[in-house]
Amino acid sequence: MSFEPRRDAPVTWLASYPRSGNTLLRLILNRCFGLTSQSVYSDSEFAGEELCRLIGQEPVGNDPRQFLERARRQERRLYVKTHELPPGDNHPAIYVVRDGRSATVSHAHFLREHMGRDVTLAEVIAGKVGVSWSHHVQAWIARPGVLVLRYEDLAAGDAKSLAGLSAYLGLEQQHPFDISFAQLHRLAPQFFRRGSRNAEKPRVLLWPDTFNNYFF
Repeated sequence: MSFEPRRDAPVTWLASYPRSGNTLLRLILNRCFGLTSQSVYSDSEFAGEELCRLIGQEPVGNDPRQFLERARRQERRLYVKTHELPPGDNHPAIYVVRDGRSATVSHAHFLREHMGRDVTLAEVIAGKVGVSWSHHVQAWIARPGVLVLRYEDLAAGDAKSLAGLSAYLGLEQQHPFDISFAQLHRLAPQFFRRGSRNAEKPRVLLWPDTFNNYFF
């Protein structure tokens, strides 16, 4: 069931273009800050109990409205994963941006190998399979009050990024991030495919100008 928080919900968005580090952010929130997170999707790729525990995934259940009401009564904040464009609300947001070459190559692989979609890398780059990477990044980083974090920094355990996250959350870091990629790959090899912090180069040389202009 989809989870669509209302404007007055106690939500912080965890946003990113697909395959850009959203799950890594959730892992860090859980391991380093003791925070569980939710999702606007079913997240069926996280079926294993151990992986769900590491991510800190909290099921919303069959009644999202009741879930939200309970969160309000408990005065707890929800951290909700999304790959959609920014909604028209004023919720805080943490946006993870990954090098556009790596993100689109990884997204194309995921669509073909995990979702069974017959798509090309060129179609993903051009935004013909959902929104383009550059459009997604521009839309979210223009949102007032958003905390922008780089996937490459998070994957490297960058102390400055973790300190910025701590300040944004208003919480002290409780534990170092010590979950290895090998551990994650073992639990879900198709989802945690490579985990590279370096830009993956595409096999086709088709780079729209609007895409090229927003490489990081």
